[in-house]
Amino acid sequence: MKAVASRPVVLTAISMAAALLGTSSCSYGEIRPSIARQEASADHVERFGPVSFQQIAPGVYQHTTYLDLPGFGPIPSNGLIVVDGTGSLLVDTAWTNNQTEAIILWANVQLGKPIRAAVVTHAHSDKMGGMDALHGANIATYAHTMSNQVAPEKDLTPARNTIAFGDDGWATGTAAQALAPLAIYYPGGGHTQDNITVGIPSAASAFGGCLIKGSDASSLGNLADANIEYYAQAAQNFADAFPDAKVIAMSHSSFESRKAITNTIKLAKQLD
Repeated sequence: MKAVASRPVVLTAISMAAALLGTSSCSYGEIRPSIARQEASADHVERFGPVSFQQIAPGVYQHTTYLDLPGFGPIPSNGLIVVDGTGSLLVDTAWTNNQTEAIILWANVQLGKPIRAAVVTHAHSDKMGGMDALHGANIATYAHTMSNQVAPEKDLTPARNTIAFGDDGWATGTAAQALAPLAIYYPGGGHTQDNITVGIPSAASAFGGCLIKGSDASSLGNLADANIEYYAQAAQNFADAFPDAKVIAMSHSSFESRKAITNTIKLAKQLD
């Protein structure tokens, strides 16, 4: 569902909330009762329509949405909302525009910190599936040049801005300034050639996106677009870029310690 570019999110808060929170039947992207029971056992998980939110560090919130794939069940995907003064920054969209609209509304109404800019970590639907919702809300969007080039081939909407990176992997220029206090780092190709990572130094946290897997993971998941040869080095580069990050968040596992990075490197070395 495409959001209408001229429609401010604030003006539709009541109608959107009613639509998001009033759904009673199981539909595309909705949280199943079984998932709701599972989340009830976690600490401080807030459900808002098709999205779950959980604070993982001071000023840092994880958003989780699901894509229900026949034969596989609901697949979770995580991103972040990071508070920055009177506003916030979004790391990755949800799977869909509808889910992403709920994230925008939650940040605006529940958190009271409207999203002013968003960065997406690579060109897959779990990270860029809600770009039209962001553009409909006039939110500035940023992605690696490679992500914007690949996005149309995958039926995804590119970000409106590209991120320049120095030879050391760190974002530079106007994009780096616009996304501060986020520290944007390109570790090299791993899960995809365009995967980027995000650090929040003030919260001793970092987001590895789909590059990093949980400490209990037994595989690296989808490798269709992966750089198999460089994957282990990319994960190591991520670790070296954020040595003080104690909370490691990722796309498809719950946030945890740096053990997630250690396990990812181990799994990647087994690909050789």
